[in-house]
Amino acid sequence: MKQRKYKAFLMVFLLLSTYLLGILNLNPEKALADNWPVNITGYDVTRQYGSGTTMEIGESINVHIEFDLNPLPEGAKVGDTFEITIPSGEYFSYHKQSGTLPVNSEDPLVTFRIVGDKVIFTLCDLAIESSGLTNGILDLTAKSIKTTEKYGPIDSGGDGSVPDITIKPAPDPTDYPETNRPFPNESKYLFKNGQQLNGENAIAWSMRVNYSEYGRAFDEYTKDQGATKIIDKANGMVVDHLTPGTSFREDSLYVTVPTYIITSDKDPGDPVAQMGDRQIGGYNGSPLNFSDVIIELNSGKNPGNPQSFVRLQPAAGQSYDDFAAYVQSYPDDNGGQRAYGVYKHADETESVLIAFGTMPGTTHYYEDLRKEFDLGSGPEQVGILKAIKEDTSLTDDQKEQLKDIYGKGSKSPSGGAIMAYNIGFYVDVDTTKYGSGTYKNGIDFVYGNGEKESTVGESGFQDINQNLDANFLLANKKVSGEDGKELAESKQFKFNVVDKRGNIYAYGRTKTVVTHKGTEVEIEFFRDSGYTIPVENKNKADPNYWGNFLVDGQWYYIEEVDADGYEVHIQDTLAGTESNRFRYLDGVEQRWRFAIINREPIQIEGNKKIVGTGNLSSSKEFKFELRDTRTDPGTPVAYGKTTVDNKNTEKKITFYLDDAYTTEITNWKKMEISGTEYIILEDGVTYQLVEVDNQGYEVNYYNGTDDQGNPILGNTYTANYEEGGKITFLVENKDTFNFAANKKIAGSGNLATPKTFTFELKDLADDTVVAYGKVAVGVKGTDHPIEFFTTSDHDPANRITDWTTELDENKSYRLTETGTHNYAPSYTGGTGAAKNEFVVTYNNSPTITINTENKDTFHFSASKKVIGDGIFEGEDFKFQLLNSSNQIVAHGKASVSSKNTEVEIDFYTDLNDPTTKINDWTSVLIEGETYQLKEVEDTGYAVTYTNQDGTETNQFVPQFNTGQSFAIKVENKRDKAPLPQTGGEGLHQQLLLASGIIFLVLLTAGMIEYRRRKAGA
Repeated sequence: MKQRKYKAFLMVFLLLSTYLLGILNLNPEKALADNWPVNITGYDVTRQYGSGTTMEIGESINVHIEFDLNPLPEGAKVGDTFEITIPSGEYFSYHKQSGTLPVNSEDPLVTFRIVGDKVIFTLCDLAIESSGLTNGILDLTAKSIKTTEKYGPIDSGGDGSVPDITIKPAPDPTDYPETNRPFPNESKYLFKNGQQLNGENAIAWSMRVNYSEYGRAFDEYTKDQGATKIIDKANGMVVDHLTPGTSFREDSLYVTVPTYIITSDKDPGDPVAQMGDRQIGGYNGSPLNFSDVIIELNSGKNPGNPQSFVRLQPAAGQSYDDFAAYVQSYPDDNGGQRAYGVYKHADETESVLIAFGTMPGTTHYYEDLRKEFDLGSGPEQVGILKAIKEDTSLTDDQKEQLKDIYGKGSKSPSGGAIMAYNIGFYVDVDTTKYGSGTYKNGIDFVYGNGEKESTVGESGFQDINQNLDANFLLANKKVSGEDGKELAESKQFKFNVVDKRGNIYAYGRTKTVVTHKGTEVEIEFFRDSGYTIPVENKNKADPNYWGNFLVDGQWYYIEEVDADGYEVHIQDTLAGTESNRFRYLDGVEQRWRFAIINREPIQIEGNKKIVGTGNLSSSKEFKFELRDTRTDPGTPVAYGKTTVDNKNTEKKITFYLDDAYTTEITNWKKMEISGTEYIILEDGVTYQLVEVDNQGYEVNYYNGTDDQGNPILGNTYTANYEEGGKITFLVENKDTFNFAANKKIAGSGNLATPKTFTFELKDLADDTVVAYGKVAVGVKGTDHPIEFFTTSDHDPANRITDWTTELDENKSYRLTETGTHNYAPSYTGGTGAAKNEFVVTYNNSPTITINTENKDTFHFSASKKVIGDGIFEGEDFKFQLLNSSNQIVAHGKASVSSKNTEVEIDFYTDLNDPTTKINDWTSVLIEGETYQLKEVEDTGYAVTYTNQDGTETNQFVPQFNTGQSFAIKVENKRDKAPLPQTGGEGLHQQLLLASGIIFLVLLTAGMIEYRRRKAGA
């Protein structure tokens, strides 16, 4: 790294020093350079268009220089310079003012800079190491900027073989008003033209499509303001059959939408408004230049570059006609989505197909176009209507007319839809078979039912070679990422050199094993797969020199083999592009430099382990999901599975792309299955590993180790494309026993104070206590979880959190409440007669839960006894239990057969229904309420009531769960029979009875008197 920084610094220093020496006319090496044997083997200066050396100002020239400096003079050192003269920079502006040979090299042989009428070359490290420069080629392009009228022709430079150059003024431009010139009618036809890319063996083709209808729209608008519409051309497509020897450069499609103005009908030189020759905002000083709005650039791959055309690929074995029909119909079949494709024919020529769909159609509109401008408050997306408004060169009438033409209203001849396009793309020229000359290329614009427009374009081309003889092919290998970071696994990388058909011509491998990121390692090439016969890089006489087994003019490709998931990027460092191809040309010195940069793959591994005592009774299968955390719940992107057959042993988790576990994941970034590419992990996204069913185990996840080797808790991973690396998850399942117990007090009323209950958990086999439970209950009717401890003092430090440490698997245990507070506990949820027992089975699901419920208790009884000296032959007695509101809550009865015998009173909620006999007073009485017992229908007895304490009373107030019994004795004394004083229903019944007897006596007396009088009569 330090050496590269040093070389970069030195290169900048050499360029600056060369520049300073030139502009200051200080050249201490000038004498040395004059004495150096610089051999100009070829020199030419030609006009780009036309012949001879007489030209007009503004024309361009090509300067071609071939030279040798072999061997280097004795004593030559880094920084020495030599020079070759060229046409003066006073008269020509050179497109490229400085550079390196080889072109764009980080480790060049020489640097060069144009100063005045000279190219000054400066020697670099590699030139000194090579000891000589051969077959040096430099091509320059320049535009004439000054006439030679004042001082006469100028020197052409070089070896003096080219005539002097004369530059004349350009013809006077037309005096037609610049802002109101009409677009030439002859230029509205389908048009194609080309120009060589500066410094490249490539041509930039450009085309104008459908300008005839575009121009007609202006004419129709002038006539009837949009009443006449432009006729749609369905399935519009440009077809360009490229010249043999040229090939479409990937991602080079360039498409813009022109936005020409309308001329003013107020100008006396042009009274009819028509399509103008400049576009909206296309003038000096315009705040919003809305000319040629870009809608496609580099396939949208670079930031800020738009993409409006989808790239279509021919299917395997698909014919040209079928593919062309597919591309042509694609936009109209897919909602107007514009598309393009490239078809390679059997003869290696290519056809470029660019489909627009129906033109103008009803999908793509001028009002939808946007250009970004900084208007002082930051970037702003500007539309065409605002650009029209801000074009100060237009009259108000022109602005209104343009709003009509480009707007979506009824006045637009196209309804506001886009009518014409400009297209451009690059083609690379294969100079092995095709050299300098004029390349002609025809195109067709096809649409509708076989309708077609055609034209031919041409471009001048000159073969460019800017390389010097040295090592033919050098390549270095580097794994990107944090410099110095150790790879998850060291690796010696291997490569093949193949042709287009995959035939192997050479084998490569890194000179050493790659162990760390950021370190460049040289790649060595061999003739054989055993890596025993090195390829010669310089000596052409060696039988193993590249040229002795590579085919002249053929392209070759460096391919990495056994990449093991690494993402491979191969860069042509001389061209500054991502490319893995090079070409061998017999008789042409070449120099190829590649940097093969790998991103370490993302490797996700997982292991599963069950921790615990004893052995598994049978194997267990576990399943997992790796989930995208951007959704809730997470979306699975991978599915894992493993089988565990023993405890305390790690088992590998295998991950699959599908939940049927059929396609194992071999590349965590993306995989291609049956021709479909699946993205698995996205850069920067966090993923979470989840065990789908823990089968009752307690699960812990680990996603790495710390510096001491201790596992780090975690189950997430954030994908990092640049760093890659391996992450190993450990999913550890611990034996669990899920046991819980709850306490609830049932009943009416509230607790005066919270009550604490205690419990014991005992081993059924030997009745030993294994755990002590405790819970405080403050509210009735609610479950309260019981906490368990290993000591009877319920010390919080001894609270049980893991039952597997206290209970043995397959043993039985019983839960017993030890402090009942006079409640009557009952159990549910367990087994056994009392439902408070259970058998331990580890990893149980659901949880074994025993519930203890304590019901309120209240003990109340009443008895009846008859005493006295009266006659008693046995009798049934009835009673009522009333609350403080004198409401009956219970009915009682007792059958007494003899005196001085105490008989228990039975109570019912319904005296006529024996099934309502009261056994649980807590379900009838309310705690704290006052109740009184009264005898009814006492038949004249004197009644006394005495409670359990001997106090004469018939009242009591129940208090639940005290353990105290309440009792009332009812005693009837038979003396005289006064009316009962019990109240209730007895008095009423006695009055009825007495009234009945009196009525009966009176009735009997009346009947006797009636009979007596009747007899006397």
